[in-house]
Amino acid sequence: MRTSSFMPIKTFLVFILYSLILCGEDFYKLLELQRDANEQQIKKSFRNLSKKYHPDKNKGNPKAHETFIKINKAYETLLDPEKRKIYDLYGEEGLDQPNNIMHQHKQKGPNARFDIIVELEDLYNGAVKEISLQKNVVCNKCHGTGGKLGNTKQCPSCQGRGVTMQDVDTGMGFTFRMQNTCQRCQGKGIVFSEVCPHCNGRKIVREDKKLRVEIEKGMTDGQHIIFEKESEQHPDTIPGDLIVTLRQKPHSFFHTRTDNDLHANVNLNLKEALLGFKKNFKHLDGRLITIDNNKPTQHNEYQKIVFEGMPHHNYSAHKGDLYIKYQIRLPDRLDEVEKEMIKQLFD
Repeated sequence: MRTSSFMPIKTFLVFILYSLILCGEDFYKLLELQRDANEQQIKKSFRNLSKKYHPDKNKGNPKAHETFIKINKAYETLLDPEKRKIYDLYGEEGLDQPNNIMHQHKQKGPNARFDIIVELEDLYNGAVKEISLQKNVVCNKCHGTGGKLGNTKQCPSCQGRGVTMQDVDTGMGFTFRMQNTCQRCQGKGIVFSEVCPHCNGRKIVREDKKLRVEIEKGMTDGQHIIFEKESEQHPDTIPGDLIVTLRQKPHSFFHTRTDNDLHANVNLNLKEALLGFKKNFKHLDGRLITIDNNKPTQHNEYQKIVFEGMPHHNYSAHKGDLYIKYQIRLPDRLDEVEKEMIKQLFD
């Protein structure tokens, strides 16, 4: 079988980009910084160097003016996290191609799930909860390459081509050559001379993360709150979403919720059931609600109190209704005196 001596165009472009790193400006050297410099160090160094090379202090010195322009570009790049990432991986030339081929065609990773326990009061009034979790994130020191940035060499397995050739025996008396992506450099054409000291070459590190969960009025038990791209990270995938599920604890008074209606039971003794009653209970927002009746109440009789149910989600000014179910509790036993009094009452 005839094979082409040309490497795939994608591998060729990647190799060219990495090669350009070696011949472009070193922004870290320009600003007299280490590669792990933080934002404060970048700003401090830029202030000192911009004063030193400012055109007003170097009139008639074209070299100083050129340096001043370069340190401004370096400062603008390294202070922007996204630009800095592109520069660290692809050099100065990579800044002209922000949609670099290395970032294309990634699949989305798996979603993560987290349950949060809430009270019915939280769903009625709205609330803010904070959750803490640990997850894998792409190492920000090496941008997920696993190697020490700025310290690369040509891949010895593919000699920088990004591909290797393999002779395959067909078993029918002839062989053919097959081109494969280099496993050593993953098609990049270069390898890192040292592993990243921060992640030890693993490309990811563990990170503690706190997230603010906003529970809106009228949300329901089992409802999802989605945090996009907050799942585990890996340099080869787009992070999945974190799906937070609300799990409501049972309430001592409002035992059931149907859509936006609430249901509660109120116990009456025989006297209250026959002669009437007046009772108070505390609603979910702390208000005292009064219920009364001046006539006999039947066992399992319902009373509807309009607009005292749950707020509608996204329309919290509108509320459902509250249904009170009255249950008459008779005494477990009566003594002889009580029995006689009741007989006289009904005679």
